Amino acid sequence: MASMLDTRTSGAARELVAEVREWAGVAPTILVHAAGSLRDGMVHKASDDDWAEILGSHLSVAAELTRALSSEIRSSRFGRIVYLGGAAGLVGNAGQASYVVAKAALFGLTRAVALEMADRDVCVNYLVPFAFTRMTESIPPVNDQLRSYLESAPQARPADIGPLIAWLCSDAAGGVSGQILGCRGAEVALWSQPRPVVSVVDQAGWGADGLTKTARCAFEPALVPLESEFEVFTSAPVPVTERTTP
Repeated sequence: MASMLDTRTSGAARELVAEVREWAGVAPTILVHAAGSLRDGMVHKASDDDWAEILGSHLSVAAELTRALSSEIRSSRFGRIVYLGGAAGLVGNAGQASYVVAKAALFGLTRAVALEMADRDVCVNYLVPFAFTRMTESIPPVNDQLRSYLESAPQARPADIGPLIAWLCSDAAGGVSGQILGCRGAEVALWSQPRPVVSVVDQAGWGADGLTKTARCAFEPALVPLESEFEVFTSAPVPVTERTTP
């Protein structure tokens, strides 16, 4: 079924869940959130409407549909939720502040809902898809990095991501929850997540001098490079050459 509801509001999200229940004859317990749009712009240039549109389509829809479904999922003691995030939300991109914020927030939603549902057969995961779509095709090739990316991007197709989404929504994925998984053509990857990597202690308390001479020196080798997703993923995706059956 198709619905024209704008589920950025709680009322519309509940209405959609009711429509699906009536259409299917059972309460829905699976959500794949793939809605989104692009309105690129530097953080100081994007308009209020640009920010509202991006946060609404990427984040509000996911949050409101999750809220609307959560009671059915809890009572059923089964559920599968897949949020289609993005490398930009985990790595960052210049000129996409609103998009990065929305995708980063989806990761936080993933962890929170996964933990809240951990005592049930409910799996909530964050998927980093790489695929050439109408949305990514609209990215203007403003520099050599983006031109190179757009040349090889068509090798990663939306159809390549479908099997991973289907698997995450299946019984076979039980126990896989709160994770970040990536799909890029023929490549599937498990991503790391933020955890402390270096720790130093000064029981006397930290001052500027100690932070400079001790803490910074300890942290320096482990500092994460300031790079965008286009610098992290510089090689062309490996294309899928033969489609396998599910």
